[in-house]
This record gives sequence, C-alpha cells and structure tokens, in this order.
Amino acid sequence: MKKTNRRQFIAGMTATLALAKSNLSAQTSGADKKEKPAEAPKKPLPFVPGSWTLVVLPDIQGYSTFFPGLTNLQTQWVADNKDKYNIAYVLQNGDVTNHNIELEWDRASKAFSKLDGVVPYAIVPGNHDYCQGNAKDRTTLMNNNFSPDRFAKWPTFGGVMDEGRIENSYHLFKAGGQDWLILALEWGPRDKTLKWADQILTKYHKHKAIIMTHAYLYSDSTRYDWEAKGYSQGASPHGYGTEGGVNDGEEMWNKLIKKHANTFMTINGHVLNDGLGFLESKNDFGNSVYQMLVNFQMRPLGGTSWLRLIEFLPDKKTIQVKTYCPLKEEYETGPESQFVIQTQL
Repeated sequence: MKKTNRRQFIAGMTATLALAKSNLSAQTSGADKKEKPAEAPKKPLPFVPGSWTLVVLPDIQGYSTFFPGLTNLQTQWVADNKDKYNIAYVLQNGDVTNHNIELEWDRASKAFSKLDGVVPYAIVPGNHDYCQGNAKDRTTLMNNNFSPDRFAKWPTFGGVMDEGRIENSYHLFKAGGQDWLILALEWGPRDKTLKWADQILTKYHKHKAIIMTHAYLYSDSTRYDWEAKGYSQGASPHGYGTEGGVNDGEEMWNKLIKKHANTFMTINGHVLNDGLGFLESKNDFGNSVYQMLVNFQMRPLGGTSWLRLIEFLPDKKTIQVKTYCPLKEEYETGPESQFVIQTQL
C-alpha cells in the first residue's frame, strides 16, 4: 500500500469509527515474577540477523465486524515480511468474530487465505466465537471456514483432538535449531481437553511447548483464578456458564502446564483494561514458563492493526518482544509493549 493511499485509508477509517463505535461491543471480556523482564530502550529494537519470529494477531473480532481491511492488512504484512523477519508461525488467539456469524467468519477466512501456503498459522476460538457470541454453549461456525482440511497439507500441522474440528490442535516445527510444539486450545479448555493436551506434551517431550488459548493471564499479570478472585478478575471463563465446563488460567497451570518440563510459553488475549500482562513462573522442573497477555481490541478501529512480534535471537538466550502497527507503520515502545526476555533455549 502506498503511503498516500495509507493516509487516505487512515482518515477514512477514523471517520467510519465515529459511526461504528457505538455499535461495537467488545466483551469485557513455583515463585512467580510479575515484573517485566529487562526493560528495552525507548527506541525500537532492531531485528537481529539470524533471528526467527512468531507473530501474534490477537482478538480480531472488531475487524471481522466493522473493519475487515485491517485483518487483510495484518496478514498481507506478514506475507510481505516473512523472509525479512524469518517468520516461522502466526498465532491467532481467539475471538476471530464478534457474533459467530458467517459474514464475520468469511471475512477472517479471506484475510488468512493470504497466509495459506506462505506462513503457517494456528487459530483458536474465543468466547465470541461460540453460540451467538456469548459462549453459552460450544456451537461454532468456525469449522465451516477453518476446518482441519485447510491445515492438513502443511508439514507443520500435527493434528486435532476431535476429527473434523479445529478448536483444539497442535503444530510442530523447527526454528533456531530447536524443535517446537504449539498447542492451540479452545476457550476455557474442558477437563477432557487438558487430558488430550497432556498426552501431546508427553509425546513430544523433547519439543519446547508454546500453549495458546483465549483466556489465561489477566491484565494484573496474574493468572485467571476463579476460586481465589472470582468476579474481581473481569470476564473470567467461569462467569459465562459455558456448557461442558471450563478451566481458567490457574487451573490450567496446576492440571497441565506446570507438570511438564518442556512448557515454555503461554499466549492469550481476551482481557480488556490495557490488554497487556506478563508473568514468569517455574514449572515443577524448575524451568521458566513465560506467560503473556496481549490484546488491542479496545483501541481505535477495534485494534488499529497492532500486532505482537516475538523474536528469538540466534544467541539462543535472548527474546525480543515488540509491538508493531502495519497501519501506522510504527512501533510502540512502552515497557509493556517492548521488552527483553533472557532465557536459555
């Protein structure tokens, strides 16, 4: 997109927002270290040659309802920059739609088609992707557009929990000389889902595991914990009455994540407030698990196309976390938007 057209696009989208904003309904929806890792400089961190990148596209429901061009902009940016930033995978962590209707699913599907055969991606349902957007039950139109058949041809696609359904899937790839596992889990994973995930983590115990789901970490940088905090953590999975039951972040941690030596990172969206959070915890084997909340849906235009970049440097001990907006062509460099994780891969 040329810059002259981009400026016109921004002006038009901003004007449209004034009309649409009244209709946009986004759902308010070991030892732990809650402080941010080493704070990065205020200027954008440069991409280090030899690094590889994960891209996170959180909570795109506002785009699917009002501004589908922004999801198209995001996925086109990924496709255009896959070689420049060595993008290995794209993660969409739920709330693909606002109301679980065909129009919204179709818009999202068309945007993600820009990545088919270009950059692999994993996608999970959020609360808005069930029932009538209220997660009272687990009926969804998701598989009409994102069935496992769409992913099956990729060498990175591992499989699904339920035949013909993409709500729970896993993906396998190699990057930076390390084998990686992505576990993509449904909104408020049920007990049977966690048992399946436990089997996958055990089977691929030599892979570093990244677990993505819609609701896990809250904006106070603690895990969702219904038993201890109840409604004080807004939009808890337990507050929706979802058929079949749910597990929140603390339950997922205790039943699944902390029990495996290879768990490395969790990523979720869903939470409003500032939509950002970070927590480092030790699993039962003394290994750090980096837990990250990222959600931009509260911002103008339903998120303004902001996305999260997670760059794994070739030194195998440094991860740069960055926040970029393809629409504005700029980085956000505050302490919760750009920071550095020191680890050991």
